[in-house]
Amino acid sequence: MNIKDNSIFFLSLFPIFAIKSNFEFFEINLIIFIFFFLILINYLFLIFFLKNNLLFIHKIYISFIITIGIDNHLGLFNGLITPNLDFFLKTFKIVYFPSILILFVICISIFFILKKLDYNKITTIFIVSLGSMLLFNILDNTKHYSEIPYFSKEVQNNYKDRTVVIIWDEMSGLNSLSSSTNNGQNFNNEIINFFEKYNFKYFTNSFSSSPNSVNSILSMVNFIENLKNHNKNEFVKESNNYFIEYDAKKNRLFKTYNSVSVFQNLHINFCNSVKVTKCYQFNPFDLDIINAKSNTISKIISLWNLNGSIISRLIWRTLKQLEIINNIAEPDGEKNFINEIVEVVKKDVLSKKYDLIFAHLLVPHKPYGFNKNCKYDVKLSNLNLYYSKDKQISQHNIERRCVVKIMDKFLKDLSQLDNLDNLKIFFLSDHGSRITSEKQSSLSTIFAVKHFKSSKPTQIKTETNSQILFRIENNE
Repeated sequence: MNIKDNSIFFLSLFPIFAIKSNFEFFEINLIIFIFFFLILINYLFLIFFLKNNLLFIHKIYISFIITIGIDNHLGLFNGLITPNLDFFLKTFKIVYFPSILILFVICISIFFILKKLDYNKITTIFIVSLGSMLLFNILDNTKHYSEIPYFSKEVQNNYKDRTVVIIWDEMSGLNSLSSSTNNGQNFNNEIINFFEKYNFKYFTNSFSSSPNSVNSILSMVNFIENLKNHNKNEFVKESNNYFIEYDAKKNRLFKTYNSVSVFQNLHINFCNSVKVTKCYQFNPFDLDIINAKSNTISKIISLWNLNGSIISRLIWRTLKQLEIINNIAEPDGEKNFINEIVEVVKKDVLSKKYDLIFAHLLVPHKPYGFNKNCKYDVKLSNLNLYYSKDKQISQHNIERRCVVKIMDKFLKDLSQLDNLDNLKIFFLSDHGSRITSEKQSSLSTIFAVKHFKSSKPTQIKTETNSQILFRIENNE
C-alpha cells in the first residue's frame, strides 16, 4: 500500500511549473529540496497512519493529496474560477470561498470513492490518471515561459522623427471623480504644470467611448469612435495563448509607421502586426530583459501561481497578505517594476530604430500598490477590492501623481539626451478609474499630445471624446 500511496503523492505534487519556467540553478535546487522534503514528510505520515491503524484518516489524507494532484495538473483556478469570476464574486463576494469549496467537493467525492470501492484497484486507476496528466503537462508547452511574446528583429533604421504613445490603464482625467477631492485638485495642478513644462496640448474634459480596454484602445488605434458600432470580430479575437487574453487583428495606427516597438501586457496582444520589429510583453519569468530583480521566494511562488492551480493561488495570496512575498506577475508586477519598464521605453526612443514606440502599461490599474513616495508596497495591494469609495479615490490620486512623477523623469531624461522637437508624444489613458460606473469615474481620461516642434502649451476645456481626439491628432 505504501508504494501506491507514495506514488500518488509523487505524481500529485510534482512541481510541473518548475520545468516550464527558466529558473536558475539555485532556484531549481531549492524547489527539488522542498519537493523531496515533502515526500519524506508524506512517508512518515503514511507510516504513522498505518502503524496506528488510522485507516479512516489515511483515506481522507490520500483523498486530499489526489485533489491537490488534480488541481496541480488541471489548473482549476484558471480553468474554473477565472472564466466565471463575475459570477463567483457576485455570489460569494470573496473569490477564495468558491475555490476552497471546489477543492472540498472534489476531496469528499474522492474519499467516498476510496471508501466504497476496492482501495487497491481504485488507487491504481488514480495513479494511471495522475501519471497521464503529468505526462501530458510535461509534453505540452502551453504554459512554457517562452510562449510570452518577446522578439527584436535586426533593424538598421535611424529615424529622426519618432512618435511615442503611452497608454496608462485606468488613469482618470482632470474632470473625474478622483479630481473632485482636495487631493484630486492637487493632482490636477501637478499634471497641468507637467503639461505646461513640456509644451503639451492637453484636454481637461476628455472621455472614452468605453470603460473597457479592448473596446477603448482598439477603437483608438483603428481611428474609430466605438468598436461596439462595428463588427468586433474584425478587430479582435480571444487569444489561444495561455499568457494573453486578446489578440488585436486590425491596427490602422501601426500601418502608418515602418518600424514599431511595442510594450504590452497580458490583456491585449498588439505584436501580430507586420510593422512590429520589437515586442516586449511584461515577463515575470525573465526580469533580466528590463534589468529588474526579485527575491527567490517571491519569484518561485509567483510563477507557481501562474500555473493556475487553486492551491498555488491560496498559498500565494496568504504569503502576499502576510507580506512575506511580493507579487512579480501582472498586474502587480508592472507596478513593482514600472521604473525599469519606462527606462527600456526610453532606450527604444533614443535608439532611433523605431518611428513608433507604443506602450500599454497596467499602471495605475488596480490593485493599487504605490505609497506616497511612489515606491511599490505589497501591503497596499492587499484587499484593494474592499476599500471604501473614499479610500479608493484617495489611493487612486496617489497612483496618478506617481505616474506624473514617472513621466516627468522620462521626459527630463529625453530632453537631456535627445531633441524633444523630434518627438511626438501621446500621454493618455484608455478609460477612467472605474471606482464607480458613473461617467466621471469610468470614462474620464487623460489625453495630451506634444507635437513635433511644439513651441507652447495649449489647454482645451471643451468636452471631447478621446477616440476621436486620437484620430484627429494623428491627422487621420
